[in-house]
Amino acid sequence: MQYLLLALLLLLSGCNSSSTSTPTTDSFTQEEKGFLQRLFTTEYLWADQVTPLRDTTPYTTPKAMIEALRVSPPDHWSFMVTKAEYEAFANQKTEGFGIGMTQEFILYLVRIDAPAYGKLLRGDKLLEINHQPITAERLTQASQALGEETTFRLLRAGKELEVTVTPQAYSFKVSEGKVLTVGTKKVGYLRFDSFTGSAVAEFESIFTQFHDAGVDELIIDLRYNGGGSVTTASLLLDNITRDYPQKEQFYMDWNSHYQYNNSRYYFAEQSEQDGNELAMDRVFFLVTEQSASASELVISSLIPYLGDSHVITIGSDTHGKPVGMSGAVYQDHYYFLINFFVQNSAGNHSSFDGIAVTCEAQDDLTHLRGDANETMLKTALSYIETGGC
Repeated sequence: MQYLLLALLLLLSGCNSSSTSTPTTDSFTQEEKGFLQRLFTTEYLWADQVTPLRDTTPYTTPKAMIEALRVSPPDHWSFMVTKAEYEAFANQKTEGFGIGMTQEFILYLVRIDAPAYGKLLRGDKLLEINHQPITAERLTQASQALGEETTFRLLRAGKELEVTVTPQAYSFKVSEGKVLTVGTKKVGYLRFDSFTGSAVAEFESIFTQFHDAGVDELIIDLRYNGGGSVTTASLLLDNITRDYPQKEQFYMDWNSHYQYNNSRYYFAEQSEQDGNELAMDRVFFLVTEQSASASELVISSLIPYLGDSHVITIGSDTHGKPVGMSGAVYQDHYYFLINFFVQNSAGNHSSFDGIAVTCEAQDDLTHLRGDANETMLKTALSYIETGGC
């Protein structure tokens, strides 16, 4: 269960207007508290810096105890979810509307195939919900009323209109692809929202499309991708380039007491390649502060092979999470504590300050993602044409 898992937190806090559930005081037993404290004092990456709690009685939820034990800074990621929440994320299933928005109720994300997909659009400003002024509480209540039609009044491109959406339990996708033309070049554009295990079949199909079209350039949109499975990250790297069979992609380095858990990932052998892999010598990544963990891992892993000047990031500096979690289970609770650093084949890991962008560009909410006029994508396309920002 080796995950670089920030995406689950982003999914639960952003697109479902509900938050992660926490056990009641009665269900968070002394035995579970002991289990959690042992994780922190043994396999946690910074275990040697943890001050054990002499009395765990005051801590009535895992969240409170995690906050008391974790070494912060740099750790502000370690967390717990229920088994149901984790499995829903891993299988790309959830419930609600499937939207992410700013504090001003402007939509920046609509999940692919969510109930709101194709009805609400990126850039919509929500004004009312069921004929009442929009509030976070009303939105949460509506999202949890599964099967009940919700009416939104919104502002879209300067015009007010009403849209109805019915929140439901649903399966979503995390990938969309298209081929764009820039001058004489064909450009593959991949929107990629999360490194789930189910994502592999999605992007394999898209890379087949890119391969068959003979794309000359590749743009991967990771602007809201908070991470996920390192295995999925490895397979994405395989699809980006077939030119380095059996070469090391990245290395996971545990604390000094758990070095036997260290592991390396490699590009696929030629005999394992399925024929849709590209041979890119340059890749563009669209990123923001929400691009984290496995997203940063993929970018970092390409640098030793393609070179800094051929791994081009556009947008704003990334999140800064060069570490990952493997996961530990106690009954119905899944604990994700930071366990290891992730290094590329040159022995370098990305910074806790994030990966600095090559070209700054605003996340343009006035255009859909994949629209050639959207500022971040437009900047990448301009770079392809002109050779610079």
